[in-house]
Amino acid sequence: METIYLYCSAIGGGLLLLLVLMMFVSGGESEFDSDASPELDAGDIDASRVLFQLSLKTVIAFITFFGLAGMACTKGGVDTSTTLAVALAAGFGAFIMVGYVMQAMMALQSNGNVDLDSATGQTAKVDLRIPAHNSGSGKIAVIVGGRQITRKAITNGDAIPTGAEVVIDGMTAPDTFEVSPRK
Repeated sequence: METIYLYCSAIGGGLLLLLVLMMFVSGGESEFDSDASPELDAGDIDASRVLFQLSLKTVIAFITFFGLAGMACTKGGVDTSTTLAVALAAGFGAFIMVGYVMQAMMALQSNGNVDLDSATGQTAKVDLRIPAHNSGSGKIAVIVGGRQITRKAITNGDAIPTGAEVVIDGMTAPDTFEVSPRK
């Protein structure tokens, strides 16, 4: 049984070290980062689904800590059945903790995208004068997705001075809003 514990700790520890090295080399992402089910969005994940999700990282944690606890108990002279129970408890504890940590890390994840179309109908403030009748673009500041962004703006009407409030009517280009004076 001692040999099994030794192999588990050596193989699990080696794989764990390999995963950590791959993470550092690839800038925080490895090919094994696909632990979440593809149909889940980070906002849809609850702890119960991730804690017991069978993934490479949680299995490696189980094997490593199963082997380490088993070796420690064997070297300490603990009987075989108690050693097995302690090794299994340590393995399952590591499995659950790694699952919890992965769930917590996925909750912190953000894609950083802002849906500019959601700004339609909102009020914005002119940062740079907007020329009349689509003859050029100015700039507006608007809060979208909880963040203040500055984008180009055009108007079909008269020129809109800096500091004026406008209503966003839509988008004319991926980075340009069409606005009208606020009434």
